[in-house]
Parts: sequence; C-alpha cells; structure tokens
Amino acid sequence: MGPQFNEGEIAITTNTNFRENRGKVVRLKEYLGRRHWPECNTPEHVWLVECLCGDSYLYYLYPRERDLTRTYVGQMPERFMKRISTESGQGVLDLHEIPEEVGDSDASV
Repeated sequence: MGPQFNEGEIAITTNTNFRENRGKVVRLKEYLGRRHWPECNTPEHVWLVECLCGDSYLYYLYPRERDLTRTYVGQMPERFMKRISTESGQGVLDLHEIPEEVGDSDASV
C-alpha cells in the first residue's frame, strides 16, 4: 500500500512518542519512502516535513550520540500525522462533532 498523503498537504503531528513533537503544523515537502523508524516495528511511510508556525520546531533525540537536535525541517512517519488540508488547499477537517449552536456554557478558552 502506498502513502496516504500527497506532497504539499498540510498536517498536524499527533501521537508521537516524543511529546515535544505533538501538535506541530507541518507541510509535507517530499515523500522519502518506507523506512524503519525507532518506535515502529515495521517500515513506515516517511515524509520530509516543514514546520509552518514561526517558533515551532521538530525535535530528534539521538541516544547513541546523546544529542538532541531541533530543526524546522525534518522527517516524520505518516502514522504520526493527521491531514489538515490537501495540496489543493481545500480543507478536509472533520467538523461533524461540532454542535450546530454553541451557547455560553459550551465555550471554553
């Protein structure tokens, strides 16, 4: 089975084992193929992604070298991303759970 995403799509990172990488808004720049990923048992579809928010970084821990690296552009397996929009710019967020009317008691910040 091929990759689920396409180049140029925008996604949010989710369920990463390294919590600092959760919730990052990224653009998929290039499909890198199926690769082994440290937290995964089988090869994963991996993308080169770019953070889209100003001070947002991706963090990578290299235990052997005892090095923590942060970067705007890095690799991310598909399993840790959820699509926000397609490369055409058309939104694909699932909004079916939002109530039709939101009262004051439903709002939170």
